[in-house]
Amino acid sequence: MLRHYSFHRRPLHVSRTIPWKPRDEYKLTRPELHDRISRLLVLQRYDALNNLSFEFSDQLLNTVLRKLKLNPSACLEFFKLASKQQKFRPNLKSYCMIVHILSRARMYDQTRAYLNELVALCKNNYPAFVAWNELVRVYREFAFSPTVFDMILKVFAEQGMIKYALHVFDNMGKCGRLPSLRSCNSLLSNLVRNGESHTALLVYEQIDRFGIVPDVYTCSIMVRAYCKERRLSRAVDFVNEMENSGFELNIVTYNSLIDGYASLGDVEGAKSVLRLMSERGIKRNVVSCTLLMKAYCKQGNMEEAEEVLRGIKEEEPVVVDECAYGVLLDGYCKGGRMDDASRIHDEMLRIGLKMNTIICNSLINGYCKLGQVQEAEGVLKHMRSWKLKPDSYSYNTLMDGYCRKGQTSEALKLFAEMPQGGIHHTVVTYNTLLKGLCQASAFHDALHLWHLMLKRGLAPDEVSYCSLLDGFFKKEDLDGAINSVERYFNKGFY
Repeated sequence: MLRHYSFHRRPLHVSRTIPWKPRDEYKLTRPELHDRISRLLVLQRYDALNNLSFEFSDQLLNTVLRKLKLNPSACLEFFKLASKQQKFRPNLKSYCMIVHILSRARMYDQTRAYLNELVALCKNNYPAFVAWNELVRVYREFAFSPTVFDMILKVFAEQGMIKYALHVFDNMGKCGRLPSLRSCNSLLSNLVRNGESHTALLVYEQIDRFGIVPDVYTCSIMVRAYCKERRLSRAVDFVNEMENSGFELNIVTYNSLIDGYASLGDVEGAKSVLRLMSERGIKRNVVSCTLLMKAYCKQGNMEEAEEVLRGIKEEEPVVVDECAYGVLLDGYCKGGRMDDASRIHDEMLRIGLKMNTIICNSLINGYCKLGQVQEAEGVLKHMRSWKLKPDSYSYNTLMDGYCRKGQTSEALKLFAEMPQGGIHHTVVTYNTLLKGLCQASAFHDALHLWHLMLKRGLAPDEVSYCSLLDGFFKKEDLDGAINSVERYFNKGFY
C-alpha cells in the first residue's frame, strides 16, 4: 500500500522584506545633499529633484547658488523652486546672489524682475542701505561684473526711492562701475518730478565730470530742472550750448523751455522760444500752443488765450485736444468767469472731445469759489454719466465749498460718501472738515473727527493743529489749547 506524501516546494533562497528608502531620503550628509541637488540641476532632472526629500533653508539655497554660480539657468530654476515654497522665502543675501548671477549671464529681464522683488524687500523688511552693502559683498565674493549696480540705480529711481538711488550713484564708482546714461536720465527725471530740481543740477555736474555724454533726453530734463529753479536765462544758455556742441534738440526740449516761461506767466519769453523754434525749422505742435495759452491764462489775459485756441483750430496739421481746451477752461474758472467756462465746456462736447477728471475738477473749483455749490455738485454727479471717477480733490473741493457756506452737514455727507466710491480720505480731507466744523462752532464734531483721523492712522499736519487750536480758542478752552500747542511742538511743527 502506497502512502501518499505531499511535497511542498521550498524556494532555494529565502529573504525577508526589509523596508527601504532611497539613500538620499535620510542618509545624505549636508555636502552630499548639496552635490546631489547641484548635479540634478545641471542635468536638468527637475522631476528627480522634486522627488528628493529635503527642506529649504537659507544655507542650502545660498550654498547651491555658490556652487552653480557659473550655470545661471540651473540657479534660476532652483531659485524659482525656492520661491514657490509655502514655508520658505529667499532672504536678502539669496536675492543679491541671484541678481549677480543673472546679470553676469546677461539675462537682464530676469535680473530686473528679481531686483524689483529685492527693492520690495527693502520697503517691507530691510533698509535699502543694507541691501546695497550685501550687493557689494556678493560682488566681491563672486568677482562678477558690476552691471547690477547700474540696474538697481535705475530701479530705485523709477520707484521713487531717490535717497537710495543717490546713495548708489555716489558709491558705485568704488566698485569700478560708472552709471549708464540711461540710468542717469532716469535719476535726473525722477529728481525733477519729485521737486528736487536743485539736486538734479548737482547730479548733472557730477555726470559731466564722469565724462558721460548726454543725449537729447538729458537736455530736455535739464531744461525742465533749470525752469523749475526759475533760472530761465540759464536754461536758454544751456540749449544754445547743447546745439553748439552738435546736438539736434527736438520739440520736447523747446516745449520744456516754453513751459518754464508759461509757469511764470511770461508771455514774451514763451513767444521768444516759439520764434527760436521757427528760425531752426522746428514746427510748433499742440503742446507748444497750449503752453502759450497757459502763459496768457497765468496773466489773466483770457481773450488772447482763446485767440490762440482759435488759431490752433485753423492751423494744419495741428489738431486741438482736451488739454488745450482744459487750460482755457481752467483759466476762466480761476477768473470766476463760469459762463465762459461753461461755453468752452459745451463746445468741447459739441466737437466730440471727452471730458476728463481734471477739467471737471476745474469746474467744481470755479463754482465753489463763487459759492455756487449746487452747480459744483451737479458737475460731480455728471461725472458718473461721463464714466469718470471723482477723486479726493473733487470731494475735498466740494466739501470746502459747503463748509464756506456753513453747510457742514452736507460736507459730512460727502465725507461719508467717499469710501463708498473707493476714494480714500486724505489729510486734506480731514483738514477741510476740521476747519469747517471749528468755524461753525461744532467743536464736539471736530474733536470726534480728530480722534477718527488718529484712529485711522493719518498723521495730523500743521494745518490740522492750527484748525484745532482755533477751535479751542473760539470755545475759550485754554487747557485744550495748551495741550494742542504742546502736541504741536512735540511733532516738530515750529
